[in-house]
Amino acid sequence: MREFDNTHTRLVETLGKLIAKGKWAVQGHLPREDDLVAQFSVSRTIVREATKTLQALGLVITRPRTGSRIQPVANWRLLDAQVMGWIAAGEISPAMIRDLLDLRAMIEPTAAAYAAERANEASCHAIAQALKDMASANNQAAHKRADFRFHEAILEASENIFFLQLKPALHAVLEGSFKISMYDAQRMKDSVRVHETVYQAILDRNPDAARLAMLELLGVARSDIEHYYSQTKKPVLRAS
Repeated sequence: MREFDNTHTRLVETLGKLIAKGKWAVQGHLPREDDLVAQFSVSRTIVREATKTLQALGLVITRPRTGSRIQPVANWRLLDAQVMGWIAAGEISPAMIRDLLDLRAMIEPTAAAYAAERANEASCHAIAQALKDMASANNQAAHKRADFRFHEAILEASENIFFLQLKPALHAVLEGSFKISMYDAQRMKDSVRVHETVYQAILDRNPDAARLAMLELLGVARSDIEHYYSQTKKPVLRAS
């Protein structure tokens, strides 16, 4: 049973990543069941169960005699950690980055304001530690990990269980942002200073200042990304 579960999990992960990367976008559907069995050396039962999982996550829809058709991204369960992980593992489209930034602009300033009102000593310590780790990071990977923790700690400090469900989306947009904006040591230092302003407002128990500081932080991120896209001649992001 464990072997079945492991094989099923691996196949779901593999197919999910391939779909997210657009592997079968032109065809619009998954390869036939027999082809998947041969390609991945698994049983038909494993393929069928993996397909059911992908269907539950909204990536495909299966119909008799027509196979499994890949669904538009808007139909995917985008706030699911696994699905967003597949998306973040590839090149996130400008439109997806825009939509994720829009989501952050709606949620994170409010979360920061709530954190200023509700954060306890442990929550403040978690935010401070993440900020300290950002400042001491000597490479992009370490800076990114600390940045993740900083924003997660603020969501947690808001004490709103619905905000916590947005962690996968937060990870995806930060992943995409880092790929195109945190490109040198100076930019990382500048980022730390903006994050410090958010933390200080939370520490001062000033919800309005925390909200405005987070809006400024997100504005910097959007500007960096817009600059990148303008340089690469890709569509410039605009707030909705």
